[in-house]
Amino acid sequence: MTKPKILVTSAAGRTGAPAVLQLLERGFPVRALVRQRDARAEALQKAGAEIVFGDQFDLRDLRKAMHGVQRAYHCPPFAANLLHNAALFAIAAEESKLEVVALMSGWNPHPTHPSVVTREHWLANQIYRWMPSVDVIHINPGLFAFVYLLGLPVIVHMGMFVAPFGDGRNAPPSNEDIARVAAAVLTDPAPHLGKCYRPTGPKLLAPADIAGILSKIVGRRVKYRNVPIKMFAKAATAQG
Repeated sequence: MTKPKILVTSAAGRTGAPAVLQLLERGFPVRALVRQRDARAEALQKAGAEIVFGDQFDLRDLRKAMHGVQRAYHCPPFAANLLHNAALFAIAAEESKLEVVALMSGWNPHPTHPSVVTREHWLANQIYRWMPSVDVIHINPGLFAFVYLLGLPVIVHMGMFVAPFGDGRNAPPSNEDIARVAAAVLTDPAPHLGKCYRPTGPKLLAPADIAGILSKIVGRRVKYRNVPIKMFAKAATAQG
């Protein structure tokens, strides 16, 4: 029996790449949509994926990527025009008569969220739900584990874990674990249609707990320092 071909968007990304590899390991043909030819794209091609280059904000590229595909793991670009991508992807998915889309979303989209981008994220989720013939499975992780390493130079050189997390606790999932959820629901989608899943790590951790783990990893004492979101955003922008 021929297995359905699965499209993975943002396939060179943090969860896209491991999802491609895990689906290939399960014996599914995979088409990987990437922006450019680089070492990441070449690694996916070497693993057995069909590579297609394109822009997720170009309907022509989305149509090309979905041609002959039955299922998709869609990781929307995290960009200010997220809503635009949602509309284009939904149009292309309906035209291509996809069976099901596993959609990377988030834990906090809400119609009254103070962030404009997060409100638009909520609107985008409704667009996917309105697709008349394509089923959707939502994957809604909280903070990814890699987020805690974005300030790694400061952690290593100054022993400071700086973030605007207060005392909030999170069970951070790895990129690979999130991808494992996507691969599982696309392998056998029927029991999961219309459902939402929130992948987590094995344990709830406060920022001080994270600092303790980082201390063991880098071999020096790391202290957590809570900072205002504006200060954090300024430092993050300066780091690119």
